Amino acid sequence: MSSLASDRRVTVVVPVYGDLESLLNCLDALLSHLDLGRHRILLVNDCGPDADAIEKALLNRIDGVAGVTYARNSENLGFVGTCNRAATELDTSDNDILLLNSDTVPTPGFVDEMLEVLYASDDIGVVTARSNNATIASLPFRLSQGGDRTFERTTEVFEAVSGRLPRWYATPVAMGFCFLTRRTLIRRFGLFDDAFAPGYGEENDYCLRIGAQGFVSTMANRALVFHAGSKSFVGARRNTLRTAHQRELERRYPFYGEAVQSFLRHDVAPADRFADLLVPRAGALPRVALDLRGAPSAVVTSAVPAFLAAFPAERWHRELVLDDEGAADVRGAADVTVSTKADDDDLVAATVLAKGSTTPGALVRAHRRSLVLVTVAGDPAAPTSAPWPDAAFRARARDAGPALERSSGVVITDAWAAGEAALTAALSAPLDERVDALERRFDGLRLADVTLDAAGPDSGAEVERLRTEIADLRASRTFRTGEKIARLTPRLPGRKK
Repeated sequence: MSSLASDRRVTVVVPVYGDLESLLNCLDALLSHLDLGRHRILLVNDCGPDADAIEKALLNRIDGVAGVTYARNSENLGFVGTCNRAATELDTSDNDILLLNSDTVPTPGFVDEMLEVLYASDDIGVVTARSNNATIASLPFRLSQGGDRTFERTTEVFEAVSGRLPRWYATPVAMGFCFLTRRTLIRRFGLFDDAFAPGYGEENDYCLRIGAQGFVSTMANRALVFHAGSKSFVGARRNTLRTAHQRELERRYPFYGEAVQSFLRHDVAPADRFADLLVPRAGALPRVALDLRGAPSAVVTSAVPAFLAAFPAERWHRELVLDDEGAADVRGAADVTVSTKADDDDLVAATVLAKGSTTPGALVRAHRRSLVLVTVAGDPAAPTSAPWPDAAFRARARDAGPALERSSGVVITDAWAAGEAALTAALSAPLDERVDALERRFDGLRLADVTLDAAGPDSGAEVERLRTEIADLRASRTFRTGEKIARLTPRLPGRKK
């Protein structure tokens, strides 16, 4: 541990409302994993359901344990009020403050790792941990093969990939379930705004508020804290609070939503983005997609049956992504999903693309959703007519071809069966090899990926459409009449120049 981080002490504040079983699990984990000779635990009873019974159980559990303090609010203050009271009134130490939900289960070393991140740079103000259930801090974040983020699944993925992630991310906001901040910032800026009482959105407001003063929120990728999920607010009340407070956040920070989307799209490490595929679930068949949107009909006609034959349903979940006409021809085929669009975040093990028909935009979108890219290099049905009538040619598919081939983990030249064998080998390679290949691909396509978002996914087509409309307008009689009026009007007597 760095000398600066090792000099700092932490008070772990646990607001207590209900759900005694989860609370005791949290407390037991803290007592097991926290160095109470250095750090402190502060339990604050917010007079929720069964407050007296919870108080009795807590006092019994911490009796004689040094470093643990219990307090009770005189009335229910809500999460915001309880955290503010704990940090500014009850805890009079110079310790940094770690707010921890009572339905969490910390793992060994989490505080030390979060402190290392907090003091890695003078401008880091907040740190959150990774979890099974913490919105953008969840691991794996994207679920590609169904199933839940159980404690066991998140542990499996965390142990496999956390060492290949950066130690921390700079994030727009930190997650409130496990929220470490500097004491100096609480003194300077206060903690939570009462406008967000009794809860929801208060931690985001704090992060964005101190962010305006130059302090960064972070996510510690090597600290793990399990989270059962909110049990304090349920039903209509929960939804009402969330909606109202989200609107207030968007009013105060209009950039907030775009910032979160930008982080998720461009700042998450490749091993993190594809974690659910890098660590396959037991018994799950890999998904492989053939994406031929924009390809000539002759290519579709030849490639689809070859793909279905090479990737049998007993070993693969197959997907065809085609234009409307091609999709209509094969819709209803057995053991295959047919669609006309593919979500960037609906991850697949591999996407097969035709080299002569893949546009730059299609390449980037396949890159975003695919653990491995597969190129069909030789186009068996390449058009023999002049290239300019071909939409893929005008959309610069010829420029995407070399980049596609460089970025592909598998290239099919003749035998599709050989391509299936090569893909199987690529997906079963050692984890480090697969992550290295991902990182090389992301480095090579990073600028194109960012540019696609900046320009808009259909920007080229949109510009062309607008140019056509303007040309049609200029050619119209109404436009020419308007131009004449505009030239003659200034000549009217008495009109100001």
